[in-house]
Amino acid sequence: RDQQRLVRVQRDAALTALRREPELIAPGSITFLAHALVVPSSDPEEIRHRDDRIEAIAMQVALAFEQAGGAGVKDVQTPELAHAAGLWDNPGYDLLSRQADGSERAIEVKGRAQVGNIDISANEWSSALNLGARYWLYIVLDCASGQPRLIKINDPVKKLLASARGFVLELESILKFAERM
Repeated sequence: RDQQRLVRVQRDAALTALRREPELIAPGSITFLAHALVVPSSDPEEIRHRDDRIEAIAMQVALAFEQAGGAGVKDVQTPELAHAAGLWDNPGYDLLSRQADGSERAIEVKGRAQVGNIDISANEWSSALNLGARYWLYIVLDCASGQPRLIKINDPVKKLLASARGFVLELESILKFAERM
């Protein structure tokens, strides 16, 4: 019992000292120790892992948005998932969304850690061209922050063809044609 009492006394003393520490901080002279430049890793494996995390966040945001609107959504981003949904190996989009009104959306999801241009593969562009108004491009910006932002563009070929450089879509054009939420 004496040891338990001693532990309690020591704990109380330590907590009191911790609570007083902010009061004891006073400005003093500053001594420069070093400069540090932090840059993202150039290791291909780390880059792939970071990109995978960003894309996973973007997929979660897009999926949650569609489901919140009452849609039935299927992930079709891999050949196995596409086959399970009755599609071919690479349909050119990531989500197949059946809306409450019976319409379908073929949704390509792109994620960015912050902001930036969007790369569209030839297969994705071809699907967007063939599906027209059924094709949606969902871009999730700021995935590395605590508040990702979803931007939606319906029929991106029609709306963005004039502003695209190859298959890279400029953020300025994306924001200009994004659907308002």
